[in-house]
Amino acid sequence: MADAARIAFQISLFVVILGYGLTARFADAAYLLRLPDLLARSLLAVLVVAPVIAGVLVGVLDLRPQVAIALVTLAVSPLPPLLPRRGEKAGGRPQYGLGLVLVLAVLAVPVISVAAPLIARVFGHQYVASPWAIAELMLMSVVAPLVAGMGIRRRWPALAARIEGPIDHVQRWALPVAMVVLLIAAAPSMWKLLGESTLLAMVLFAGSTVAVGHVLGGPERESSAVLAFASSCRHPATALTIASVNFPNADEHGAVALYGLVTVAVGAVYTFWLRRRAATPSA
Repeated sequence: MADAARIAFQISLFVVILGYGLTARFADAAYLLRLPDLLARSLLAVLVVAPVIAGVLVGVLDLRPQVAIALVTLAVSPLPPLLPRRGEKAGGRPQYGLGLVLVLAVLAVPVISVAAPLIARVFGHQYVASPWAIAELMLMSVVAPLVAGMGIRRRWPALAARIEGPIDHVQRWALPVAMVVLLIAAAPSMWKLLGESTLLAMVLFAGSTVAVGHVLGGPERESSAVLAFASSCRHPATALTIASVNFPNADEHGAVALYGLVTVAVGAVYTFWLRRRAATPSA
């Protein structure tokens, strides 16, 4: 069941990113590179502040080992595959989300390698970066479908327009089905984690990273919404890959699935707040 959930999730992510690529242009990918100040603030929020927050929470709270492992590995897995869609739904600029996803995909391997001392310090465990496994994951789940989608749009625009609708329809069902399968597979271990400080740690991590991303994103909703989601949402497959290599005797699937639910809830509250704020006339 766990293998089926992982395969379903990877397929659904591939379809989602491919569908987004069909609506994007190659020029959109370089959007963030033309804004060095926003790029610097984005990397600070996602690559520096989020792992520090996770390390502090693990050090302060009495967490179960699998929860602590999941939290730290999620924090150093800085690529939210659904960022363009989630940011756009919250009023964010899609070009910013696309550019940030590509930048983080390129930086994933060196970032995770640099994060080794953090994990070693927190867990007293020699860290294995497994760069090739991470690079393969980034290539197959993000870069390949995104470039393929943009390539089809540029080379065969009529074909892109024809398949965009069906792919959009498929992705609306693929991801929810994959999430249900993943939750069913992880349910036995996930429910055992409830209690103590588990939920508190995850809510604090998700909420604080959303707040940091919102602030560092700047006053404009088009950028603050995207960076808020980029800071709190992480790549679950990357986190599980890192955890399985370094902690083979621990089962983090339940903790990762639980964090997925927490980020959905926190993201929904944040999106509601943004929309209500936008609807309230300024004095």
